[in-house]
Amino acid sequence: MKFNSYIVQLMHREESLTANVLAAGEPVSCNFKKIAPDLFIALFKEQVEFSFLEKIEFKKGDKAMVVLLPLLSKFNKRKMTKLSRLLCENSPGGRDKYHILANLAGIDKFVKMDELLDFFSIDHDTLGTFLLEMELKQKLKVININTLTVTTYENFQDYRDQLNAIFTACYTNRNQVLKFSEIETKIKLPQSSIFFRYLLHTFTEDFSFKIKKDKLLFKKLALSENEKESLGEIAELLKKHKLTIFCIENITKLSTLSNKEIYDTLWLMIESGEVAQLNEKYFIFTGELNKIINKLKKYKRNQGEMIDIQALRELTLYTRKYIIALFEYFDAQQITARVDNLRKILLAA
Repeated sequence: MKFNSYIVQLMHREESLTANVLAAGEPVSCNFKKIAPDLFIALFKEQVEFSFLEKIEFKKGDKAMVVLLPLLSKFNKRKMTKLSRLLCENSPGGRDKYHILANLAGIDKFVKMDELLDFFSIDHDTLGTFLLEMELKQKLKVININTLTVTTYENFQDYRDQLNAIFTACYTNRNQVLKFSEIETKIKLPQSSIFFRYLLHTFTEDFSFKIKKDKLLFKKLALSENEKESLGEIAELLKKHKLTIFCIENITKLSTLSNKEIYDTLWLMIESGEVAQLNEKYFIFTGELNKIINKLKKYKRNQGEMIDIQALRELTLYTRKYIIALFEYFDAQQITARVDNLRKILLAA
């Protein structure tokens, strides 16, 4: 791959010079600018192709430069200083291309490594394997394996921390919509970038939202004070009357809440995992459900894998209508399987 500028090692006293060097045997004009005692930026009018540690003779034959790295982007003074330190770490013969590649992302936040394959004479799969090893060591984060785009793991975590704070604030403040432009402004990362979308997808398990064109729609938000009160009221009433399995009619009779408040609160209880829905009519507290499942495991160990309605009634003391609802739920969850009038317990004993 050809580039307009390279960092080279060159012994020269002056801060800058212009000279003709031999590229593929042909003389080409080059402007040199010193960035460190023996390091220069070599700038060409036309793109030229060199390889790592290639020795390039000057046309006059009085000097030679050693090519260290092409410049993939413009660097400010601070970044150039860091890059110079990296390239000055070892002698020319001892420089390691993998060491350079592993540390480039610490200088420029995002690096497309596939642009350096030809320069370093590395094939895509070999470099991809190396970068994934660096990711396992939590030194780099591979954003795109096709272009071998990477960033430092520290940079990745910093962006995640910023996004987590933004999402948490939306959740707490019950803001259902978050525009990409707001995120872009706060974390200073272009919404058009692959990394922006990649970061969003890393939060799909932490926050419940949909990605829609230029915004996020949060499906689950923090409970309002009214919702918290409704949750506490319903849970307290049901447990007070020992209704570990219940239906909406039970809540209606016990509570002064409206039907909408009851339905909304019941949905929240299911979402939070406090309650499981057995079928269209009946619900059960998950704590009670887990106790029944443990009883099934014990039953299988002591009395075998086949169980009927009467046996489960004796284990739980529930009426027939609740036992049928439980068995239907267990069948659907592959906890049991129906065999004629019996159920086979599929759980490990």
